[in-house]
Amino acid sequence: SDPLASQLQTNGLSLAPGTASGYTIEFTNGLSVYLSGDTGLSSDMLLVIRRFYHPDLVVFNIGDIFTTGPEEAAFAINELIQPTTVIPSHANEIATSSGVVIPGTRTARFMQLVDRADVVAPLSGQVMQFDGSGHCISGCSGLKRHRH
Repeated sequence: SDPLASQLQTNGLSLAPGTASGYTIEFTNGLSVYLSGDTGLSSDMLLVIRRFYHPDLVVFNIGDIFTTGPEEAAFAINELIQPTTVIPSHANEIATSSGVVIPGTRTARFMQLVDRADVVAPLSGQVMQFDGSGHCISGCSGLKRHRH
């Protein structure tokens, strides 16, 4: 329905709502990105996403409403997908204040649990850039480096 339908049509895009699905995108600099959409945990995250597409950057839902919550999302990142960097999405909360992640939020919990990837908190109006390996090269002020 409008306004989304008109915006999609204007941009030559379409959307078929249905079962939850994610997407992979490869950029000209070689960056491979996985957008989890509204998905839950699945073996495809290891067998297809990690082993076939090898994403360096992942945008992963952590909303915990019909989808993965922070714990499940962190498991997917640490054990199944293992990207260089992850950006939490669909948190369904106000997660930051003045550019800082608010303690006690799902976003803070997710960032605490991820230990095999850099985590970048999304900030409104903040443009981020990544190199072909998934490393943030600008705009990632809320970056949490992974532990070694």
